Amino acid sequence: MRSELINDRLSEWTLIDSAEFSVPVNSGDDLKLNYALKSKLNLASVRASGYLQNTWRWDMGGDKWVSFIAGARAQYWTYSSQTVVSPRIRLTYHPGWKALSNEGDTLDRDFSFWFASGLYYQPPFYREVRGFDGTLNPDIKAQRSIHFVLGMDRRFTIWDRPFKFTAEGYYKLMNQLIPYELDNVRIRYYGANLAKGFATGIDLKLNGEFIDGVESWIGISTMTIKEDLFNDTYTKRYNANGDLIVQGYTFDQVAVDSTVVNPGYIARPTDQRVNVALFFQDEMPGIPSLKVQLSVNFGTGVPFGPPNQTRYADTLRTTLYRRVDIGFTKQLLGAKGQEKRGFLRHIDNMWVSLEVFNLLNINNTISHTWIQGVNGVDYSIPDYLTPRRFNLKLILRF
Repeated sequence: MRSELINDRLSEWTLIDSAEFSVPVNSGDDLKLNYALKSKLNLASVRASGYLQNTWRWDMGGDKWVSFIAGARAQYWTYSSQTVVSPRIRLTYHPGWKALSNEGDTLDRDFSFWFASGLYYQPPFYREVRGFDGTLNPDIKAQRSIHFVLGMDRRFTIWDRPFKFTAEGYYKLMNQLIPYELDNVRIRYYGANLAKGFATGIDLKLNGEFIDGVESWIGISTMTIKEDLFNDTYTKRYNANGDLIVQGYTFDQVAVDSTVVNPGYIARPTDQRVNVALFFQDEMPGIPSLKVQLSVNFGTGVPFGPPNQTRYADTLRTTLYRRVDIGFTKQLLGAKGQEKRGFLRHIDNMWVSLEVFNLLNINNTISHTWIQGVNGVDYSIPDYLTPRRFNLKLILRF
């Protein structure tokens, strides 16, 4: 059980002012703000949770076995007065397959296959309960999803060193979702269960010891995650020539026709279609105490749009994410053949490392800041992550 007491004070405002021209236009001595929000909120509540799980295993001889895991988690929150139960299962099959090498030796082909499913509830936190208008929603419910996961892994040996390959495919059906917008690096929730959605993808990973005793890995993932807000529509307006009128640019045109559009499923802010990550470690030939680490990350862009409660407009994509980090580590004490004299005898291990983050000095976009002009049009300005950075460390263990 956990008790929560939250005191929240909001004071937000936006003034659009350029060259002594304010939007909206000042009237007399009054200063009119484009946006203003003030509120005082207090929330006292208690959360209770518990889970129960058990594992069964059946050995069928010949290194074949089946395991079954079943469990459930229950949660209750006094603020919403909602009790949720999340059951889950996992079935694993190990076939115990064997193979013979060219020399006639028995080799392990250590495969495992599994299927997992479950009904998952995610009770909201405070920020998800608070809407754009600064009020709390007492009718909020936990977000819910049904998961289906099918996967396998294989353990094998290359160069007399252990390796493991893992593959998973998943599909998640979600409802009672609480949509949210990204405002720079701030997450702003709608404060209500207004959407349904789904997520599907494949994760692949290979990890092992390319160098004896030093683990490296590479992972590739692809994912699609979308949501459909209930009863969300927008109107397209056309002039007499059938041209679409874009608000902010064509104030002088009069709409003679219009069409109501239901946007349907749109990408969620976390919809990153492809992600590739590589981490590789190696030792310098002839100098085992000198190691190098290389990290490479690549990802496609994620959706974004203006933070103004128009989720259907969040169809833009950030630029590709690309980053390379490299590090060099030299063990000064503690390795084989390194003598310790005098005060150094009290030190078990000592390393010095030099790391270079964002080696290629690529401008990766983390978010966008939106600026509104006097013509009512919003402009997005990208915010970048840190450029190339050096980090020098000395580590001692006694």
